[in-house]
Parts: sequence; C-alpha cells; structure tokens
Amino acid sequence: MRVQQQSHTYFHGTHKGATIEIERVHDFHDHHFYIRVRWKDGGHLYDGYSPAGITTMAEAKRDAVRGACLDEVQP
Repeated sequence: MRVQQQSHTYFHGTHKGATIEIERVHDFHDHHFYIRVRWKDGGHLYDGYSPAGITTMAEAKRDAVRGACLDEVQP
C-alpha cells in the first residue's frame, strides 16, 4: 500500500491499482469511518461506512482492502 496522505482522521493512498480514501466520521455511533475504493477506470469497488467494530484507521485500511477484494491472489 502506498500512502499519499495520512492523519488520524484521513487516509489517501493506492493499493494494486486502486485508490483508497478513508475518512473518520461521527455520523453514526457504531460506524467510525467512511471508505471509498475506486479502480483505475473510476469504478467503485467499495463505497460506504465501515462495519461496526472497526475503530482504528489501521482496521479501516484492512477492511477497505478486504472489502474491495484487493487481498485476493490473482492468477
């Protein structure tokens, strides 16, 4: 994963050709992050709130990769 910008409330980077953007939000009690993952052609691979229980930026990054299926091995 390549980091382009990072703080405790925001992350912007790339992974396997996809752009990952994560923002800490306070809209819902159980959902702490809003995650957007876009493929190089602009298609959305993940666009939504993190699942309940994700409380750290590191967990949100792992969920973004897993949720966008970027952790799957390519043939």
